[in-house]
Amino acid sequence: MQHKLAILVGGGPAPGINSVIGAATIRARLQDIEVLGIRDGFEWIMKGDIDHVVRLTIDDVSRIHFRGGSHIGISRANPTAHPEHMENALLALLRMGVTQLITIGGDDTAFSAMKLEEKAAGRLQVVHVPKTIDNDLDLPPHVDTFGY
Repeated sequence: MQHKLAILVGGGPAPGINSVIGAATIRARLQDIEVLGIRDGFEWIMKGDIDHVVRLTIDDVSRIHFRGGSHIGISRANPTAHPEHMENALLALLRMGVTQLITIGGDDTAFSAMKLEEKAAGRLQVVHVPKTIDNDLDLPPHVDTFGY
């Protein structure tokens, strides 16, 4: 089975986002895994829109860690607010052939990622990278996020 990785960023801006995007993309491409950057978090895919997606290559991301913000955009859009948004997000990812998803964000994005993986029922592997400037993620002691 050919893997395809998608990366999206939710919540607000925080230092280190581009470093995660770059590192994940480079590692995946070195394993010959195609990588898609989902523009503006869940904003478009929760509407079923798959036009706001960019293929990421090593050349695209090799120097983005020097820039602030998010190379693929960021959004506070939350697909858990309406069941049809969660369904649309999952179907959009599956239509693009995504088998793995990395989400980067705070508590809302972490919750959305968990619900998306539950809804996918094994069709999609989801990994969440905790990022917050609010320090509001309920993590075990001595487990830090980045962004603060």
